[in-house]
Amino acid sequence: MSNNVAIRAIIITAIALSAVAVSCVRDKDAGGKVRDDLPLNQLRDGDLVFRSGVSIESHAVMDMDKNQGKYSHIGIAINDGGKWCVVHAVPGENVDGVDRVKIEPIDTFFLTTRAMHGAIMRPNQCDMQQARQAARAAKACLGVEFDDRYDWNDSTRLYCTELVQRAYESVGVNLRGNRVTHVSLPFFKGDIVFPSDIQHNDSLTTIFSF
Repeated sequence: MSNNVAIRAIIITAIALSAVAVSCVRDKDAGGKVRDDLPLNQLRDGDLVFRSGVSIESHAVMDMDKNQGKYSHIGIAINDGGKWCVVHAVPGENVDGVDRVKIEPIDTFFLTTRAMHGAIMRPNQCDMQQARQAARAAKACLGVEFDDRYDWNDSTRLYCTELVQRAYESVGVNLRGNRVTHVSLPFFKGDIVFPSDIQHNDSLTTIFSF
């Protein structure tokens, strides 16, 4: 690997793992288009919502994922007041500049400026009631700060897969099994659960993808 490529890899990794936030919603959302093919009438509370984005953080996650997963981010679908939304833990998208668990409409989550690829998958390890409870458990975490240390043992802060896994664990469902990815980089060494570690759960049924 050339020096330039190595330096670029280190820079984007440092940015991703430090979860550098902006003070307002990304300007790149301006002009973003809403998808008109989302299967809203097929959704259920607790469905898993995946995307791979266009940001430098998204590309860094994909570069680090040894599973060569297709998605860099994950959240949980919930019907909130009659509108389908996604609860997710994400850096750089809160207007006050503080990274935390948030809820937003699913069409915003899948804006063309945020998602190059996406999917909605349904766990078959549980019934509808458990899935609904898991979605509510995720929503109860709104406001919890984003875990930019990626410390699985600290549940006071959460990153995206940690939020989803813990929400389902609260109803007795283990989405990731024993899957975990070890990362060894200049700025970070440790175990991270990537979206692909959940995606590779054989019990998931794909409802929609693009």
